[in-house]
Amino acid sequence: MNIEKVKELKKIGSLLLDCGNLEKGITILTHKLKELLEVERVSIFIYTQSANMVWTYLADGVEKLVLPADKGVVGYVVKNKTIKKVNDTSKEPLFYREVDKITGYHTKNILAVPLLNSEGDLLGVVQLLNKSSRFTRDDINIAYLFSKYISPPLEILLSEQSRSLKIEEDGDIIWCFRKDNIDKKRPKYIKSLQFYSI
Repeated sequence: MNIEKVKELKKIGSLLLDCGNLEKGITILTHKLKELLEVERVSIFIYTQSANMVWTYLADGVEKLVLPADKGVVGYVVKNKTIKKVNDTSKEPLFYREVDKITGYHTKNILAVPLLNSEGDLLGVVQLLNKSSRFTRDDINIAYLFSKYISPPLEILLSEQSRSLKIEEDGDIIWCFRKDNIDKKRPKYIKSLQFYSI
């Protein structure tokens, strides 16, 4: 394992304990992970069991992205609570191509890691996209360490927020559901996606 990268991540991670703003701390640590692993994008998806969906708490390139929790690589991680590495999406049956179609982004490779709460239940998934080379065992270990650092403050943040999912009208969220599952009564435009009960 790259010891220097691990030391750097641990150094930044320890600052979470001293940071007065947990959201800011999570954002700083996420950007550090992006830099250390040399990936184009990092997203943190939050899992809503009651609605069977995941949505982006933090993401590069989009405001909010709401996806079925049983689709794609993220869906695999949600179901199995295990790490999933894909170094060539063109050969991966799990890859959910609908997202790239909607966002216009071209995903080449993926590393997804589960985020677990203090009881071992799923909080969400951290997803890394498009490393210039292939994802390695070192990358997996560093991403796993990252998940251990951000899960506790993320759990605190979620528990402090509203315990219900609130959807209001506006256009900041990209919905990506199977066509046969779209609720026709859903608001045409989405404004905000608040925190929810897990």
